[in-house]
Order: sequence, then structure tokens, then C-alpha cells
Amino acid sequence: MKKIVYLIISLAFITVSCTEEFEFEFDSNAQVLVVDGVLTDQDVDHYIRLTKSKNTLVNADFSGSSNSAAQFEAIKDAKITISDDAGNTEVLSYVGIRENYYPYTEGYYKIENIRGVVGRTYTLKIEWSGKLYQSVSMLKAVPEIEQVTFKDKYLEAKEETVTIPLLHFAEPQNTSDYYLLHYKIDGFGGSDRNWEYSIISDKYLTEQVNGLEIDDGQSASGRDFYSKISLGAEVEVFMESLTKDAYEFYKGIIDQFDSDGGSFSQTPASPSGNISNGALGLFRCSAVASKSLIKD
Repeated sequence: MKKIVYLIISLAFITVSCTEEFEFEFDSNAQVLVVDGVLTDQDVDHYIRLTKSKNTLVNADFSGSSNSAAQFEAIKDAKITISDDAGNTEVLSYVGIRENYYPYTEGYYKIENIRGVVGRTYTLKIEWSGKLYQSVSMLKAVPEIEQVTFKDKYLEAKEETVTIPLLHFAEPQNTSDYYLLHYKIDGFGGSDRNWEYSIISDKYLTEQVNGLEIDDGQSASGRDFYSKISLGAEVEVFMESLTKDAYEFYKGIIDQFDSDGGSFSQTPASPSGNISNGALGLFRCSAVASKSLIKD
């Protein structure tokens, strides 16, 4: 029997923990592997998270107050191997809870030795419940952010004027590239219900980008999702490279939000991800560029 069910997927494409409900269609009697993993070229901790899909409707709550422990079932007995095309291989260890995350967020396996290097291709293998799941992702380069500037913008939805960051960079025109954009204010990015990120394809960009707004791409929060930037605040803007399949996965999730269910709306397809053998989710490799500016 096929039915629409809700899965809780941690959006690993940002550096804060955000969860939300997404609709996927599959056999409601099956437990489907859900993979959530990111490897970047930054010197930070990286994890692969494994959970089982659930066929019950749950209330996603960033604060963890709505039966958060029942929103997912962590997979603790998988064998995860990650390797690169330079000959490096690592078997990951299960660590349970990710550092600085809420105690109910289990299911994490930590990458200890493999490092993200631009140009390398990484293979993820997961052995669980008698099945083998695989994913391959290339860590593509990202342009250097040459400058960050500010401008004041009137937000009609909020009926207020806020200061927003603008990106300036040179975009290579001889390749097809995709990017994830987001920012932090004094070290914090996003909020419980406000995801300050967007994805964008370079087909919308010129060779020299001067003054790109963070929300110029597609976002689950729509446009004008900016938070207030106070005087003296440090704003750090990030641009991350995406493969085409990662871009399409996030676009599929955003399309779920954009669909209003009306008679003229197309039913959005379930995001396919890049995991083999029927698993859901994404294994993403990204290069990260960032630049900071203090509002004065």
C-alpha cells in the first residue's frame, strides 16, 4: 500500500540544526533508510546521520518539545565506509549524539580521518539490515568571495527596513555550477522557523557578480527572510559549492514548500537524493567560501 507519510530530515546543508516535515511517497509498511551527510573542505567535524523512516504523522519542532524522541528512530548498527579517489578509506565509528546538538538527535557516525579536498570524488558505502547502499559525490570548487557589502532594504511582509548583506565574486562561466548561500550574525544563523539560506544555479549569474542578495536564489523561506542586523554586529556570509544532484535534491524540498495544493499547482515529486538501493536523503560534498563584515 502506497501512502503519503512524513519524514523528519535534518537539513545538513546549514551549520545549525533545523528540522521540518517533508512529504514522501513510498510503501508505508517498509522502513526506509534515511541518510543525511555532509563533507566539506573546512577543518570542522563532519558526520553521517542514519535514521529509519516512520509512517506516522509527527510534529517537527526545532526546540524538541513535541515528542522529539519519537520523531525518528536512529540506526546504530550500520557499517559505514567512506573513501576517496586518492586511495584513502575510513570505517566510521558510531558516536550517537553530535556535538552541540540536542540530546534526542542520535544516529550520528563521525568522520575522523578523511578530509574534504577540492577536485576529489568521495564514495559512501552503508551496510545495514542485509543491504548495501552507496553514494558518490564530487567536491567541486567554489569562487572566492571578493567582498561583502551592506544595503538597506524595505521588507513589505515585515513592514520594516533592514540591513542585508550583498556578495561580490567572479563566477566561472565555462562550467555549470550550483551554490548554497547563507549567513550568520554574531555566529548564529537562522532561527527556529526562519531558514536564512538559498540555492542558486549559475545560469542566473554573470561573470562578475556585484551585489548578489542571499535570497536571490530559491529558499524554503521565500524571499526577504532577513533578520535584523544591529550596529556593531559581525555578519559572516557563506557560499558553498553543490553538485547538480544536491541542488536538485534541495530544490525538490523547496518545491514541497512552494506547492499550495491548489487545483493549478503541480504535485511536487519526492526529492530523489543520491543514495542507491531505495534509500532517501543526501550525501553532499562541498567547498566553502566565507567573508565577514561588521556593521558600523
